[in-house]
Amino acid sequence: MDSTVFPVDKFRTLKTVVRNLCQGLSSLLFPTACIVCDQRIEEPQAVVCQNCWSDLKLLSVDIIKTKPIPEQLDAILPVFEFNDTMQKIIHGLKYGGYKSSGIHLGRLMASRLPREFLLKDTLLMPVPLHPIKKRERGYNQSLFIARGVAEVSGNTVRDNILKRVKNTVTQTHLDARERHENMLGAFAINRSCDLSGINSVVLIDDVFTTGATMNAAAAVLKSYGVASIRGLTVAAPI
Repeated sequence: MDSTVFPVDKFRTLKTVVRNLCQGLSSLLFPTACIVCDQRIEEPQAVVCQNCWSDLKLLSVDIIKTKPIPEQLDAILPVFEFNDTMQKIIHGLKYGGYKSSGIHLGRLMASRLPREFLLKDTLLMPVPLHPIKKRERGYNQSLFIARGVAEVSGNTVRDNILKRVKNTVTQTHLDARERHENMLGAFAINRSCDLSGINSVVLIDDVFTTGATMNAAAAVLKSYGVASIRGLTVAAPI
């Protein structure tokens, strides 16, 4: 019985055609919708439409000045207003698995930072999640924000120095005093890490409210001799 050998290059071509056809049919039958406005998105892999990205509003300098700087931080800079659009984007980033939106937020933030905020030798440190929460979520959203910032600024991201050792309760319904108490002893330094030579750190998180989380993280870093610690967040409420 004769057998015909199907050429490998033709098989690969056919496989590519079938894959592209399936992807095209999938896009036609199940178009991607913006997680904010639910409108159809034409860009592949996008989860937020350009109109909604454009709806983000920078936090005014006057409002930033009204935000109390936590005692262990030298400065705090939230970049955008925490409006309805931002709330949905961050919710999708944290709970929907949309990591790409975190990277894009980081890029947008970095393009709007004062030049002196991120010096060349400054390390970017995402505020860590407790291992239990990270396992449940699958990732730390602040790491993807930090990576987006680094893409534009060129700074180095280090997420292996600071660790969360206390699985704190959610801060959403706590007042300022309760938030401070909740974060006591929440962070530590990985024993295998050498902090000598690290003089400048920018902590990165999603939302700034009272700053209790960043303050607790900064306190640990300062106890190990880090001289300059600033906080950078995607957003803060007006």
